[in-house]
Amino acid sequence: MRAMLPQPDPLPTQRSGAFCATHVDRPAATICTRCGGYACDLCLRVGSDRQDYCVSCIPLQHQLAEPGTRFVALLVDRFSVVLPVMVSAFIGALVASTTQEEGKSVVFLLMSVGFLGSLGVLGYQLYLLVTTRQSLGKRMLGIQVVRTDGSPIDLGRLILLRNLVPVVINYATCGLFDIVDALMIFTSDRRCLHDHIADTRVVTVNKYAR
Repeated sequence: MRAMLPQPDPLPTQRSGAFCATHVDRPAATICTRCGGYACDLCLRVGSDRQDYCVSCIPLQHQLAEPGTRFVALLVDRFSVVLPVMVSAFIGALVASTTQEEGKSVVFLLMSVGFLGSLGVLGYQLYLLVTTRQSLGKRMLGIQVVRTDGSPIDLGRLILLRNLVPVVINYATCGLFDIVDALMIFTSDRRCLHDHIADTRVVTVNKYAR
Protein backbone atom coordinates (compact mmCIF):
# COMPACT_ATOMS: atom_id res chain seq x y z
CA MET A 1 0.00 0.00 0.00
CA ARG A 2 1.49 3.32 -1.09
CA ALA A 3 2.32 5.66 1.77
CA MET A 4 0.44 8.94 1.82
CA LEU A 5 2.72 11.92 1.30
CA PRO A 6 2.17 14.84 3.70
CA GLN A 7 0.28 17.68 2.10
CA PRO A 8 1.85 21.17 2.25
CA ASP A 9 0.26 23.62 4.64
CA PRO A 10 -2.04 26.12 2.99
CA LEU A 11 -0.91 29.68 2.69
CA PRO A 12 -1.53 31.89 5.73
CA THR A 13 -4.06 33.89 3.74
CA GLN A 14 -5.92 30.69 2.82
CA ARG A 15 -5.93 29.43 6.42
CA SER A 16 -7.31 32.66 7.84
CA GLY A 17 -9.71 33.54 5.05
CA ALA A 18 -8.30 37.06 5.18
CA PHE A 19 -9.40 39.89 2.94
CA CYS A 20 -7.42 42.70 1.33
CA ALA A 21 -6.71 45.71 3.54
CA THR A 22 -7.65 48.07 0.69
CA HIS A 23 -10.37 46.14 -1.15
CA VAL A 24 -12.23 44.62 1.80
CA ASP A 25 -14.52 42.55 -0.42
CA ARG A 26 -11.63 40.76 -2.18
CA PRO A 27 -9.78 37.78 -0.65
CA ALA A 28 -6.12 38.32 0.18
CA ALA A 29 -3.60 36.87 -2.26
CA THR A 30 -0.48 37.60 -0.22
CA ILE A 31 0.96 39.27 2.84
CA CYS A 32 3.08 42.38 2.23
CA THR A 33 6.73 41.76 3.09
CA ARG A 34 7.17 45.28 4.48
CA CYS A 35 4.03 46.22 6.41
CA GLY A 36 2.58 42.75 7.01
CA GLY A 37 -0.82 43.75 5.63
CA TYR A 38 -3.01 41.59 3.39
CA ALA A 39 -3.16 42.41 -0.31
CA CYS A 40 -5.48 41.09 -3.02
CA ASP A 41 -4.45 40.29 -6.58
CA LEU A 42 -5.15 43.90 -7.59
CA CYS A 43 -2.85 45.30 -4.90
CA LEU A 44 -0.14 42.65 -5.17
CA ARG A 45 3.20 43.93 -6.46
CA VAL A 46 6.42 41.95 -6.81
CA GLY A 47 9.53 43.92 -5.85
CA SER A 48 12.96 43.84 -7.43
CA ASP A 49 13.95 41.35 -4.71
CA ARG A 50 11.13 39.01 -5.89
CA GLN A 51 9.21 39.50 -2.64
CA ASP A 52 5.51 40.34 -2.47
CA TYR A 53 4.45 43.88 -1.52
CA CYS A 54 1.21 45.79 -1.34
CA VAL A 55 0.61 48.75 -3.65
CA SER A 56 1.40 51.23 -0.83
CA CYS A 57 4.77 49.75 0.07
CA ILE A 58 6.15 48.95 -3.38
CA PRO A 59 7.46 52.54 -3.93
CA LEU A 60 10.02 51.89 -1.20
CA GLN A 61 11.45 49.12 -3.35
CA HIS A 62 12.28 51.39 -6.23
CA GLN A 63 12.99 54.86 -4.83
CA LEU A 64 16.60 54.50 -3.80
CA ALA A 65 18.03 57.63 -2.21
CA GLU A 66 20.21 59.71 -4.52
CA PRO A 67 23.96 59.85 -3.72
CA GLY A 68 23.79 63.63 -3.32
CA THR A 69 20.89 63.35 -0.88
CA ARG A 70 22.77 60.82 1.24
CA PHE A 71 25.86 63.03 1.21
CA VAL A 72 23.95 66.11 2.37
CA ALA A 73 22.26 64.05 5.10
CA LEU A 74 25.68 62.87 6.29
CA LEU A 75 26.95 66.46 6.42
CA VAL A 76 23.90 67.53 8.44
CA ASP A 77 24.43 64.66 10.89
CA ARG A 78 28.10 65.38 11.48
CA PHE A 79 27.78 69.18 11.53
CA SER A 80 24.91 69.06 14.01
CA VAL A 81 27.05 67.06 16.44
CA VAL A 82 30.10 69.34 16.31
CA LEU A 83 28.15 72.63 16.12
CA PRO A 84 27.69 73.09 19.91
CA VAL A 85 31.42 72.57 20.51
CA MET A 86 32.32 74.95 17.67
CA VAL A 87 30.03 77.69 18.99
CA SER A 88 31.30 77.35 22.56
CA ALA A 89 34.93 77.33 21.35
CA PHE A 90 34.33 80.52 19.32
CA ILE A 91 32.72 82.30 22.26
CA GLY A 92 35.45 81.01 24.57
CA ALA A 93 38.15 82.41 22.27
CA LEU A 94 36.48 85.83 22.35
CA VAL A 95 36.26 85.72 26.14
CA ALA A 96 39.89 84.65 26.49
CA SER A 97 41.07 87.51 24.28
CA THR A 98 39.27 90.18 26.29
CA THR A 99 39.79 88.95 29.84
CA GLN A 100 42.73 88.06 32.01
CA GLU A 101 43.31 85.15 34.35
CA GLU A 102 39.74 85.17 35.70
CA GLY A 103 38.42 84.42 32.22
CA LYS A 104 39.83 80.89 32.19
CA SER A 105 37.02 79.56 34.36
CA VAL A 106 34.45 81.09 31.99
CA VAL A 107 36.17 79.49 29.00
CA PHE A 108 36.18 76.13 30.76
CA LEU A 109 32.48 76.49 31.54
CA LEU A 110 31.68 77.37 27.93
CA MET A 111 33.63 74.38 26.61
CA SER A 112 31.83 72.09 29.07
CA VAL A 113 28.46 73.41 27.92
CA GLY A 114 29.48 72.87 24.29
CA PHE A 115 30.59 69.31 25.01
CA LEU A 116 27.33 68.53 26.79
CA GLY A 117 25.44 70.08 23.90
CA SER A 118 27.18 67.77 21.43
CA LEU A 119 26.35 64.80 23.64
CA GLY A 120 22.74 65.97 23.68
CA VAL A 121 22.60 66.13 19.88
CA LEU A 122 24.21 62.69 19.69
CA GLY A 123 21.58 61.37 22.08
CA TYR A 124 18.81 62.90 19.97
CA GLN A 125 20.28 61.25 16.89
CA LEU A 126 20.17 57.91 18.71
CA TYR A 127 16.55 58.55 19.71
CA LEU A 128 15.60 59.19 16.08
CA LEU A 129 17.38 56.03 14.97
CA VAL A 130 15.52 54.01 17.59
CA THR A 131 12.08 55.44 16.79
CA THR A 132 12.20 56.17 13.05
CA ARG A 133 15.36 54.46 11.71
CA GLN A 134 16.39 57.92 10.54
CA SER A 135 19.17 60.20 11.71
CA LEU A 136 18.57 63.96 11.92
CA GLY A 137 19.96 64.48 8.42
CA LYS A 138 18.00 61.57 6.93
CA ARG A 139 14.81 62.83 8.54
CA MET A 140 15.33 66.30 7.07
CA LEU A 141 16.03 64.86 3.61
CA GLY A 142 13.17 62.32 3.70
CA ILE A 143 15.27 59.18 3.49
CA GLN A 144 15.41 56.10 5.71
CA VAL A 145 17.50 53.00 6.36
CA VAL A 146 15.70 49.71 5.63
CA ARG A 147 16.68 46.09 5.05
CA THR A 148 17.31 45.05 1.46
CA ASP A 149 13.88 43.40 1.36
CA GLY A 150 12.24 46.70 2.34
CA SER A 151 11.42 45.64 5.89
CA PRO A 152 12.34 47.77 8.93
CA ILE A 153 15.85 47.30 10.30
CA ASP A 154 16.28 46.14 13.89
CA LEU A 155 18.17 48.36 16.31
CA GLY A 156 21.05 45.94 16.93
CA ARG A 157 21.81 45.64 13.23
CA LEU A 158 21.52 49.40 12.81
CA ILE A 159 23.91 50.34 15.60
CA LEU A 160 26.30 47.38 15.63
CA LEU A 161 26.67 46.28 12.01
CA ARG A 162 25.96 49.58 10.26
CA ASN A 163 27.90 51.90 12.56
CA LEU A 164 30.23 50.31 15.11
CA VAL A 165 31.69 47.55 12.92
CA PRO A 166 32.58 49.97 10.07
CA VAL A 167 34.29 52.29 12.58
CA VAL A 168 36.45 49.41 13.84
CA ILE A 169 37.30 48.33 10.29
CA ASN A 170 38.14 51.91 9.32
CA TYR A 171 40.59 52.24 12.20
CA ALA A 172 42.14 48.88 11.32
CA THR A 173 42.63 49.97 7.69
CA CYS A 174 43.95 53.45 8.59
CA GLY A 175 41.02 55.22 6.94
CA LEU A 176 41.02 53.24 3.69
CA PHE A 177 37.63 51.71 4.50
CA ASP A 178 35.99 55.15 4.64
CA ILE A 179 37.24 56.03 1.16
CA VAL A 180 36.05 52.81 -0.47
CA ASP A 181 32.83 52.97 1.53
CA ALA A 182 31.99 56.44 0.19
CA LEU A 183 32.79 55.51 -3.42
CA MET A 184 30.44 52.52 -3.30
CA ILE A 185 27.48 54.92 -3.30
CA PHE A 186 28.04 55.39 -7.03
CA THR A 187 27.46 51.69 -7.83
CA SER A 188 24.24 50.60 -9.51
CA ASP A 189 22.54 49.57 -6.25
CA ARG A 190 23.81 52.68 -4.40
CA ARG A 191 24.89 50.65 -1.39
CA CYS A 192 27.99 51.55 0.59
CA LEU A 193 30.19 48.93 2.21
CA HIS A 194 28.47 49.46 5.55
CA ASP A 195 25.15 48.76 3.77
CA HIS A 196 26.50 45.42 2.54
CA ILE A 197 27.75 44.56 6.04
CA ALA A 198 24.38 45.31 7.63
CA ASP A 199 22.20 44.11 4.71
CA THR A 200 20.63 47.55 4.36
CA ARG A 201 19.96 50.25 1.84
CA VAL A 202 18.73 53.83 2.03
CA VAL A 203 15.43 54.69 0.36
CA THR A 204 13.32 57.77 -0.15
CA VAL A 205 10.36 57.49 2.18
CA ASN A 206 8.63 60.89 2.42
CA LYS A 207 5.00 60.21 3.27
CA TYR A 208 5.62 56.49 3.55
CA ALA A 209 7.97 56.88 6.51
CA ARG A 210 6.64 55.52 9.78
